[in-house]
Amino acid sequence: MQNIKALIVDDEPLAQDILETYILKTPELELLGKCKNALEAFGMLNKQQVDLVLLDINMPEISGIDFLKTLKNPPHVIFTTAYSEFAVESYELNAIDYLVKPIAFERFLKAINKARDIIQGQTSNTNISVSTNAGNNILFVKSEGKLIKIDLSKLCFVEGLKNYLCLWTDSGKVIVHSTMKNIEDTLAGMSNFIRVNKSYIINIAYVSEVDGNAIRIKDQLITIGNTYRDEVHKIFDNYKLL
Repeated sequence: MQNIKALIVDDEPLAQDILETYILKTPELELLGKCKNALEAFGMLNKQQVDLVLLDINMPEISGIDFLKTLKNPPHVIFTTAYSEFAVESYELNAIDYLVKPIAFERFLKAINKARDIIQGQTSNTNISVSTNAGNNILFVKSEGKLIKIDLSKLCFVEGLKNYLCLWTDSGKVIVHSTMKNIEDTLAGMSNFIRVNKSYIINIAYVSEVDGNAIRIKDQLITIGNTYRDEVHKIFDNYKLL
């Protein structure tokens, strides 16, 4: 696979330097440049192909979130910010990940690994071919030219990333070219699968805790979106012991 062409957009020189150091330590990444505001970033995106943008949220004149909303065909994005309160909106914009400063290298690599899987899926022309067996709760998906069986009882959650889905099971993950609507329609008859925000469908059986508007599944913390909040809490209320 070719290197992932990355662009840093951040108005803080120290933050730029840290991300540059991390990128240079990661073999599959190629740094195209560093921009201190959205205007500079817009110019870079018009000049060359960018696979991934490490995008700060709090910047002068126009925020990273507002900048992303202006792009008709945005590249993949990992948000970087000193504030955690924008996480829900980042999910609505299909960001690959959301990194809160100060960013540890280990956490940076986790986000890059996710980005690499998505971009690899995009270049390998994957698509989805679904077949379900109501008795066995089996889902077949087509990924990288192969039909892969997914046992729905072992599907922890589904993560939507633009036109791709990441199916997280208790043994790993499978990336397919499809949409959240497609998988949501496929799982519609199964009451244990619920959509909690624009980018996530979860399996209730794997939820370890619900804390306010956050759901934990294994080591993943998933935020409940405003649009889905009432319905999700209503479902969990049915499981409460009085």
